[in-house]
Amino acid sequence: MNNNYEQQIMLRNKRSIALTIATRTGIKEVDSWEKFNNWMLKRSVLKKELYRYNLDELDLLIKQFRALEKNHNNTIIQLGIKAWLQKNKHLSFNQN
Repeated sequence: MNNNYEQQIMLRNKRSIALTIATRTGIKEVDSWEKFNNWMLKRSVLKKELYRYNLDELDLLIKQFRALEKNHNNTIIQLGIKAWLQKNKHLSFNQN
């Protein structure tokens, strides 16, 4: 029984990690599960609901979410830089 309890805790913790990253990247909306559930079925690494992932599969899902988050953050930075440059194109950056 203790082993099953520990496994349930580990499952919960890994699901929490996945949900946290999904929320930060906009895959999971704070007040809705619909977008997230659709995404899981169509785009997650194993194309199934979160609760159906076992411990090993959750590691794959978390890896996918971390890669998505990295790409998401890089895109935000690139768009921010492009937007800033467009807004400030009249500025001169010459050191002379």
